[in-house]
Amino acid sequence: MEFRSVQLSATHPGLRPRELDKSARRDLLATLRRNDLDPSGIDLWIPSADFDDAKKADRALSAVLNAIELAVDMRAGSGGQPLTISLLLPTNPNAAQSIVDHAQHYGVRLADHSIPALQRDGVGVGIDPVAWLLEGTKPDEAVTAASSRLLSARLSDVLPTGMRGPLSDRAPGVGKLDALAYKVALSVSGYRRAVVADARQWLDPWRGIESTRDVWSRL
Repeated sequence: MEFRSVQLSATHPGLRPRELDKSARRDLLATLRRNDLDPSGIDLWIPSADFDDAKKADRALSAVLNAIELAVDMRAGSGGQPLTISLLLPTNPNAAQSIVDHAQHYGVRLADHSIPALQRDGVGVGIDPVAWLLEGTKPDEAVTAASSRLLSARLSDVLPTGMRGPLSDRAPGVGKLDALAYKVALSVSGYRRAVVADARQWLDPWRGIESTRDVWSRL
């Protein structure tokens, strides 16, 4: 499909950090290399409320800390740098501080996709256009506001149904995202990392990814 990298999901069965020992992590990197792919980063979407739930907090925090260590182990596929983790930084101050401290210890960058992103040392910004559109803010304005703190940019649109969907050249203008303005904002801000086609909730993800790739590349 002509992609150069792939975003890993730390909550996907088979890719959860606790399920991957050292050998499995080497195998994962080898599989990516065989397909001429680099890992672009790690997704870890854990609801912030889980960190305030006595029954879920320990497991949620453990999942993030383990993902940070996975980001280090996967650096051989990203030019020697630990992968950036995209997440929603918990509002629980103790949990958030533990996560930030662990990330700084290992040299792992965190891209907080909260709206607004929390202002913390060592924490960058992640932009999900759909989330910003649903909040009534233009994603290109969010990119400009994030400036040099932007660590992760995603690509998806809001359909008339209110659901997430791909960029489409078959039905231009159906979605709410001004993709050209978004791309220009990323360029002007100096963003040079991967732009992640975010296929969560898409009804036909493979066709949607192809359509999104084609529309984005032509802009």
